[in-house]
Amino acid sequence: MLRESQQMSAALFLLLPALLAAQIASIEVADTAGLRRFGYPVRARIRTSIPAGSLQLLADGKPVDAQFTPMDGGETEIDFVISLGPWEKRRLTVQKGVARPISGPMRVEQSPASYAVRYPGGLTFHIPKDLQGLFHAVETPAIKYLLPGSGGLILGRAPNSATRALAASSRIVKSGPLACALQFEGAVQVSNRPVKSVVHMEFPRSKSWVNVRWTVDGPDAAVNRLAAEVNLSVEGQPLIVDFGANTMVYATVRSGQSAIMQTADYGWKIDVNGQTYAAAPIGQPEGWAHVMDRSRATAIAVEGFAVMGSSIEISSEGRVRIERDRQPGGPKTLSFWLHFVPMPVQIGAATSPQSMMRPLSVRVE
Repeated sequence: MLRESQQMSAALFLLLPALLAAQIASIEVADTAGLRRFGYPVRARIRTSIPAGSLQLLADGKPVDAQFTPMDGGETEIDFVISLGPWEKRRLTVQKGVARPISGPMRVEQSPASYAVRYPGGLTFHIPKDLQGLFHAVETPAIKYLLPGSGGLILGRAPNSATRALAASSRIVKSGPLACALQFEGAVQVSNRPVKSVVHMEFPRSKSWVNVRWTVDGPDAAVNRLAAEVNLSVEGQPLIVDFGANTMVYATVRSGQSAIMQTADYGWKIDVNGQTYAAAPIGQPEGWAHVMDRSRATAIAVEGFAVMGSSIEISSEGRVRIERDRQPGGPKTLSFWLHFVPMPVQIGAATSPQSMMRPLSVRVE
């Protein structure tokens, strides 16, 4: 018996170098926000000389669906989906091999003037290549989430001056099957000064949201305010709105009215129809909102809402304006999510705004 045990140990010792050689990278994914995650999208980067088409991802020794995309600088980006409990950690490994086929892939289609990001369930984002209005439409066969004529991305020195940020060039960064990404670049003149604008959009198959990351590189005197405007399709009055401050505040927005949540020097406040509806002298607002009618809901969330002068304004007609105006020095950024789901939002979304804004922690070794 002792001899057999020694033989097994020796065999494992001899096999260990081969196992380690087969492992290209180890990825630890963890929830650090105390939130349960259902089918949550994860993105990790590794550096390897092995082609993306010759890689596979494993969990507990079993292959899992993963998308491997070659990126600039010799890196490979890995997109996959995971479900975790609060504070849970899980480790996955990247090895050389052939990734298994993915059923129900998402994809990007393009025409001379626009892109269409298509999900397997029928949801489609239509994005103009020049970014005029940001989106042409977001729709399923049954529901239209946006109206035409949105303001799109806006930059300027002051509230009464504005320049539309349009794209001169664009490209597909990822084309599916688990994640799609687009990038847009342009340059505009603001007060006779050149300003470079870069917009990156990410679309995960497991969630019906888009993450828009807008970076503007220009002099402080030329740009100190970034805004994004979209026109939601809403039906019936009044409109129901939830705001994520440091507690949830819900409001009714009637015809001709608007509601706005904004950071202030003393904390945050929410105004409805020009009158203070809720306020706090201390505390950091989470920076999200739900806009709901009888059939559809849109979740809006702004990264870094509390630490920079930010606001989310919603009118009864469905116009949403996200704004940021405190960014002295260096490139200016505005990063936000738009999550489009059917009602009731608690079932249609299956993901809270807090979870959307607090991605899982990813560590690559």
